[in-house]
This record gives sequence, C-alpha cells and structure tokens, in this order.
Amino acid sequence: AVIANYFLKTHGGTHLLQCVLSLLASVLGMACLVLPPFPSAAALVAATASSNSNKVASVTSVQLSRKILKSTTKHQLLQQTLLLAMAKHVSALVGAVILGAQRIPTLGIRNARRHLELVALDPVGQYLFYCSILVVWLGWFGGGGNNGSGVEFVSGLRRSVISIQNTASAAVAGGAENAEVEAMSQLLDVLSQSSPPWFLSQSHGGAIIPIIMLTPILLREVISIIWVVSDVLSLAFTTSGGITGKFCQGILSTARSILDAFMSIVISSDQWRKADSFQRQRTLARLVSQISLVLEVIVGAVLFGDAIQAFWGFSFGGGATSGAVVGTRLPLKIVVGKMACAHLYINFLLSRRRKIHALVGSRRSRNNE
Repeated sequence: AVIANYFLKTHGGTHLLQCVLSLLASVLGMACLVLPPFPSAAALVAATASSNSNKVASVTSVQLSRKILKSTTKHQLLQQTLLLAMAKHVSALVGAVILGAQRIPTLGIRNARRHLELVALDPVGQYLFYCSILVVWLGWFGGGGNNGSGVEFVSGLRRSVISIQNTASAAVAGGAENAEVEAMSQLLDVLSQSSPPWFLSQSHGGAIIPIIMLTPILLREVISIIWVVSDVLSLAFTTSGGITGKFCQGILSTARSILDAFMSIVISSDQWRKADSFQRQRTLARLVSQISLVLEVIVGAVLFGDAIQAFWGFSFGGGATSGAVVGTRLPLKIVVGKMACAHLYINFLLSRRRKIHALVGSRRSRNNE
C-alpha cells in the first residue's frame, strides 16, 4: 500500500506515468545509440571498387541492406526517444499544475503561481522545449533525400531497400547470374539518390551526434529511474522485515558505496561524504546540468550549421544540402523550417546565457587554481 501510494499519490498523481515514460525513453535511447549510423555511399563505392580489383567481396548486398535498415531504425528511435521524453515533461507540468491547485488554499494563488512558474522555467519547461524543437526538426526538416522530411525519407528508404532485397532473392532463387552485383548497384544508387542527413551519416560523425543529442535526456531519465528504485527499496526495507528487508538493505548499501566512490572522484571526497541527502541531490543535479549545458550548445551548433548549409545550397549552390542529390534543391518550406528551428533554439540558448557564463567562469577559476 505504501509503495502504491508512492506512485499514485505523488507528483500530482502523475508519478507512475512519469516513471514509465522515463523507462521507455531510456531503453529506446540506449538502443538508438547502439545501432549503426547511415553508411556513406562514396565510401562504399570505393570499397566495392577495391574489392572487385582484389576479387574479394568486402560487403554483400544483404549486409548492406541490413545496415541501412538498422540505420533507419536508429533515426526512428532517436525521434521516439525525444517524443517519450517530451511526453514525460508534459506529464510533469500537468502534475505541477495539479499540485499547485491543491496548495492554493494553504499557499495562496500568488505563491502557487510562482512555484508553477519556477517549475515551468527550469528544468521541466526547458527540456520540454528542447525535446519539442528536436522532434520537429528531425521529423519534418531533418531528413535526407530531396524533400528534407525525416518521416518520408525513412519510410521511402526502407521501402526501396526491402524491394531491392526481395527482387534479388527472387533472382537468386531463379538462378539468375550477377544478381548480387545488380542488387549491390541498386542499393548504392538508392543511397546516392536518397542520401541520409549529414548529421546522421557515418562520414560526418553520425555515431557521435545522436549521443550528443540524447545524453542530456538520458542522463536525467536514468538518474530519475535510479532515484525511484532507491525510494522503492527504502520503502520496502522500512515496511518489511526478514529476508526481504535484508536484501533491500544490501542492495541500497552496495549502490550507495558505488555512488560515493564515483562522486568522490568527480568532486572532492569531503564535500560529498559530509553532505546530507538533499545536498547530494543538489550537487548531482548541478553536475548533470553542467554536462547537459555543454552538449546543448553543441546541438545548437549542429542546428545552426544545418540551417546555414540548407540556405546556402538553396540560394547559391543548388546542390547537395543536408543529403540532397547534386543538381537539386530542397523545397523552400524545408529551408525555412530549418532556419526557424535554428533561430528558436538559439533564442533558447540565449535565455540560458547566465548559466553558460557561470559555467565558463567556473571552469576558468578551476583552471587558474
């Protein structure tokens, strides 16, 4: 009953929903980071030419098609992780509104409103915007090919790859010659004509940029899950005895020893060990905020670079922008959408310039010491 009340009657009754969304976002985010980025068509053409001269097959059509399908899954999981994190922060805002309404009789309307404004500004409202702008950018304006839409790009690429593989399998079953060569050529043509967005391509750091985008989210969600597990174990330990209580106490002691050892390396040992539970949470939150802030600035540079590249290609180059085919242009609405997303995100960073200046100042003072 105590554990049920912990999930159902805290955070405005939205705690269980927030925990489920955090868990799903963490699992999908980790899966996204494990999957490979989009292969580079130019690198594959060079590798294929080299293997043909050496008469040794470097990559088969089946392997390439599987890698492309895994890469499209990575793109989808990236969007779904951000969507789940966005839903989690929406539920947190709803819970804050419910709590604020319940506290009006004791705190008054003015104090309840101030509390809600603080929650909406930092960190819930900020990360709700962070997830929302990246979902819009990836889904509508961050795709490859000629249309620039992420949803259409992924679905079209998956259909083409599956169709090529089905045709190649039927040709091999029918005893056709050179079926492997034709399938490989068709896959390379698809990658060239519907090339992935540059920030998810293997040749442009496609394995690193998703990590940068998701780390601010995953850090918070994973830590949130760890705190929930710790609370549940503490409640189970206090409400039960015998073997179950000892088991929960053992897990808590082990987890705290590991956390103490890690945090003693990151910050000073005396500062961490002498702090109470509330101070430790604030210290950990401050550390996560500093790491996230650095990564958010890098994400802003990615969005800004993508917008500049799209605008330059549309205005002057008429060529390959964000994965478009040479000799084509992205639609004007896609270019405007990229620029709007970059503009909104830069304003988001400017609203946090005090934290950025504080972070830079703290790093400089540590270096001077």
